[in-house]
Amino acid sequence: MSLLLELNDAALSLYRDGDPIYQQPAIALVGAEGVAFGIEALKRARLQPQEVNQQYLARLNADPLPRPSNEVNNHADLIYRHLLEIRDLADEPLAVAVPGFLTGDQLGVLLGIAEEAGIRIRGFVDSAVLMGSVAELRPSTWLLDLHATRCCLTELRASDADGQAVSRGVVEDITGFGRNACLDGWANLVADRFVQDTRFDPLHAADSEQQLYDQLHAWAESQTLGELAVEVRQGDASRQVRVGAIALRDKLIQRLAPVAEKVPAGARLLVAPRSAALPGLVEGLEALGIEARRLPPDIMARAMAQRLGAVDGLKWVTVLPAAAMDNASATQSADASPLADEPASHALCGHRAWPLTGNALGLPEQGRIGEVIERGGRRFELIAVEDASQPTE
Repeated sequence: MSLLLELNDAALSLYRDGDPIYQQPAIALVGAEGVAFGIEALKRARLQPQEVNQQYLARLNADPLPRPSNEVNNHADLIYRHLLEIRDLADEPLAVAVPGFLTGDQLGVLLGIAEEAGIRIRGFVDSAVLMGSVAELRPSTWLLDLHATRCCLTELRASDADGQAVSRGVVEDITGFGRNACLDGWANLVADRFVQDTRFDPLHAADSEQQLYDQLHAWAESQTLGELAVEVRQGDASRQVRVGAIALRDKLIQRLAPVAEKVPAGARLLVAPRSAALPGLVEGLEALGIEARRLPPDIMARAMAQRLGAVDGLKWVTVLPAAAMDNASATQSADASPLADEPASHALCGHRAWPLTGNALGLPEQGRIGEVIERGGRRFELIAVEDASQPTE
């Protein structure tokens, strides 16, 4: 058996042999009646906002809490109390998958807290490298992992000439953008619709705001970008609005701008499973001209089975053996394609295509299939769109 603890405050997760046996958001509610964690805290967060803390896992330090209690005084106390919730499940030494923005000093703090909580740590491994080690990589590959209030964007590099190992390259810590920012954007969109349709703002009262966010969290867990219906009750009155998928997608795309600015042109962006499950995230990245690929839901199980043996001796592992490096996309020239000599008719970006003739995108009106053009921070691939009513040879 093997155990892996994944540090991500959007979902602190413990895996046994690849199966999640504990998954809860790293959020704490420090109230007079005690300390609550995870979903229980989330369901009261809008009702008692001054008692909520969702920074303790990302900060990993002993800084004092703005509102301490008789039970907890600082971030380290909250980490300790949260780890106690998984102690009985961690019946053997575990590896810890950590985001690239954490420091060695912070991991030292975690090690001490875990020992005090009765949890034995065998070593640390970079989360992006662990997932990337069992994924198909290209010479320019990055991995996106959303946390609660920030986004970790990690470059995955081939660490030897034959591409037999993968290592961590540049790490972009995009603060202020994370899962919470996406949910807040949608909440504002829903609130605007309430004001427009009913002249009622659900964000102006704690109870109605909590109702909105409860339904928003449930919709986000559906993993499907569909219509969002929200009903808010106040006394005997009930108000409901519906927001369409296109409006929700467009709001998310606005929030994705900081990510699009960091991903190099022509790079492939792997998206961690929980991040990819956020409705519309991958589609939004593609609409911004990014080649985004969802990692399969079982990526952590595969990584644990194949790579966890290298995580031991309290080391911090940032290099692992790699799956096959896909060099074809980097070495294949346009001349190698049977379509390379064919004229293109449209420019494709994400899921949309525009005719080249008379386009207002600043693109040439002629080109060859397979050509890639960068304009205004977006990546366009030239394609041919055939008339389906005409037979092809």
